[in-house]
Amino acid sequence: MKRKTRAVLFLVLIMILINSIHTSVYAETADVKNSSEIKPDYIAITWCYNNLELKSGGKLACQGDTIVQSEYTAGVKMELQQLSGNWTTIKTWEESGVEEIYLYKEWYVEKGSYRLKLTHTALDSSGDVIETVIKYSETVDY
Repeated sequence: MKRKTRAVLFLVLIMILINSIHTSVYAETADVKNSSEIKPDYIAITWCYNNLELKSGGKLACQGDTIVQSEYTAGVKMELQQLSGNWTTIKTWEESGVEEIYLYKEWYVEKGSYRLKLTHTALDSSGDVIETVIKYSETVDY
């Protein structure tokens, strides 16, 4: 019995040694020259929000909000788009200033499908764009 136990322990020990020695790592080289630059999102922009709501009588309530870190200036471009074969911008509002920009606009529309396209931006002290995030609202049918 002792002999069998020793044999099993010996085999287990040999298997552990073999597995620890024989480790292969495969890696593929990346062609950095032909790949696009990878940039993380939400470095300067800390919050971005949009909402499109149908009120009575064909009135759309359009909302957009951008908040950036304190060293940046927030900007938001809000485009009301209508679906007519493809999405076409029918009205644009744009503002920038301080750390937070909140836009609320109402617009009357005819029957159709609508959405908002919001371009949220963070600008540095020179007015250069540091970060851009584009978001779309849900589609609203009237």
